[in-house]
Amino acid sequence: MNIHFEKATLAHRDIIFEWLEEPYVREFWDNSPEHHMDIEIFMKGRQEATPYYNGIFDYWIGSIEDEPYCLLMTSTVNPEDDLPEEWDPYFLKTGKTFSIDFMIGNKDYLGKGLAAPTLKAFMRFIQKNVDATVILFMIDPAETNPRAKHVYEKAGFETVVEFVRDNGFFKNIKHFLMVKRLK
Repeated sequence: MNIHFEKATLAHRDIIFEWLEEPYVREFWDNSPEHHMDIEIFMKGRQEATPYYNGIFDYWIGSIEDEPYCLLMTSTVNPEDDLPEEWDPYFLKTGKTFSIDFMIGNKDYLGKGLAAPTLKAFMRFIQKNVDATVILFMIDPAETNPRAKHVYEKAGFETVVEFVRDNGFFKNIKHFLMVKRLK
């Protein structure tokens, strides 16, 4: 299986926004106009300000044999960021931490056992091609998405704490902070 990743560009715009409209995506992904705008601003090279989390996210397309099938969001996580206090004990003293959000958008690739291998391949891709100092990845599925939590466990993530979001699209929803440390 030839999985490869690239930054989302305007060439991916239509497919990404189609995926975001799918009911199985809308249930678990922020589908706000602000998030859509941030994705578009990123694809245009971040030449303008964004109303969505100050533009901290990068967006990536995963493809198999040149067919896009998934979207990933990443951001560098810093201890001084405005994050849930429950996260504090899990920040590293050395090395970078990235957050990840992930979804398979292409219906033809759902239920094929690709999620865990994709996440593993993506973390290796980030470390090899983007930033070798990234050694910890964090992901925080909602309690309402037990399937995602299971997939992340299969990809090697470990649940370290539960917390409730106090702002944003997922406000008042319990989440699991899961971490994966690379060598």
